[in-house]
Amino acid sequence: MRSRVLASAALVAVAATVVGLPAANASHQVSFVQVVQKEFTLTLSRPAVQRGTVSVELVNFGMDAHDLIVLKKAPGAKPIAFKRLDPKGRADRTLKLTPGRYSLWCSIADHRSRGMRATLVVR
Repeated sequence: MRSRVLASAALVAVAATVVGLPAANASHQVSFVQVVQKEFTLTLSRPAVQRGTVSVELVNFGMDAHDLIVLKKAPGAKPIAFKRLDPKGRADRTLKLTPGRYSLWCSIADHRSRGMRATLVVR
């Protein structure tokens, strides 16, 4: 019985490869991006990531508290809000992102208008 299960799993993996689908046992690739906050800048470690699972590390190297909003530039998109971070604070979140352009900004007071904004491209 075990050999039949292994043989079936192998067939599924081969079939998925032939038709271009991910195999059930294939390791899922995660993209990473670090967002560094300071007065009054928002710097991304890379301008683009692959679609799917994206690990976002938010680091506040500033002297003021900051938060982060992530919003896809598409009608009806819902914002993703990171909590407010005190100076030297950091937060990690794993997001599921679809292809497109995403606006990132700090929503505290006038921080966005003073330069705390960036664009992330998801391919």
